[in-house]
Amino acid sequence: MKRILHTSGTILLSAALGLTVLTGCGASGAASASAAPAADSASAAVTSETAADSAADSTADENELEAVKAAGKLVIGMEGTYPPFTYHDENGELTGMDVEVGKALAEKLGVEAEFQEASWDALLIGIDSGRFDTVINSVSVTPERAEKYDFSDPYYYEARHVVVRADDDSINTPDDLNGKTIATNSTNAFIPWYESHGASVVTVDTSSEGIDMVLTGRADFLGMNVPVLNAYFDEHPDAKSKLREAFVIPDSEDTIAIPLRKGQTEFKDAINEALSELRADGTLAAISEKYLGGDYTNSAYAE
Repeated sequence: MKRILHTSGTILLSAALGLTVLTGCGASGAASASAAPAADSASAAVTSETAADSAADSTADENELEAVKAAGKLVIGMEGTYPPFTYHDENGELTGMDVEVGKALAEKLGVEAEFQEASWDALLIGIDSGRFDTVINSVSVTPERAEKYDFSDPYYYEARHVVVRADDDSINTPDDLNGKTIATNSTNAFIPWYESHGASVVTVDTSSEGIDMVLTGRADFLGMNVPVLNAYFDEHPDAKSKLREAFVIPDSEDTIAIPLRKGQTEFKDAINEALSELRADGTLAAISEKYLGGDYTNSAYAE
């Protein structure tokens, strides 16, 4: 996410918590009578945990590339609510830059692309659990994520802009963020930078919600990339005169790549080879231009 969200992205948060409630008996007779069932329950819990651990080990040991080809499909996790990367068009069809990248990638691997939608916070967890083979959802590479996942070569780059109300002339440089509030999701990789400049965070679930908070004065600014902002303006042309880009965050370019389970070397090599071919034949650039209004497949800092 990167995003205002992730960077923007739009930005999604959702966590599922499982709570186990244990009820004890007060009477001594009841305690004696319930001892065996309790022991059975404990044994069942241990068995369940062991089975879960075994399943996790099996997933970790599995050759992901062979599994994908055997299944004939590449299962890709994405939000479906982050235009122009993953969203639903007027006919309800899932589309966007990352959707087309996923389809092109799957075709290069000789399989079909199967997309499964989930909230942002559940996406990488889906890789851990084996629900997804990968996630293609404008995921930025961060040191923390790189410790847990392997990443493909980058397929997209984006720099972040601070966006404010058009009538707000109090924010023009990083120093102006002191005492201001940013509307973003809680996993935004740039939060430490904002906080280091004195800003506080107001969490939101989508970029549209964040923009609304800025327009209504409930937050002072957003951190967004130009393609996402332009996509919002395409859908809300009246907002174009109400927002402005205050400045570009220094050294803010996000490197966007495809996260994979650690240690799946063959799978990673196959993904990189496919991306290399899509870059060489112009497919990546064409997809970027179609959805982002320009070719953002190369680093702005590249010589």
